[in-house]
Amino acid sequence: MLGGLDLLVFTGGIGEHDAVVRAGICDGMECFGLRLDREANQRNAGTISATDSTVLVRVVTSDEETQIARIVFRLMEDD
Repeated sequence: MLGGLDLLVFTGGIGEHDAVVRAGICDGMECFGLRLDREANQRNAGTISATDSTVLVRVVTSDEETQIARIVFRLMEDD
């Protein structure tokens, strides 16, 4: 329906730190042109897609606690 995949982003605790889970999710996505660089994935590199991948695969650090605090603060201001 979307016509393919351009970018896959892993974030959050598991997405940032679990190479096995990332590899498992990427397995079988070769039909989209996704090729994982297994070594970069093991190092938790910022980009873990292989150079011949047509899909960019990134690992992005998130700050979930700060985002939650911002949302709660905004909700409290509305009261």
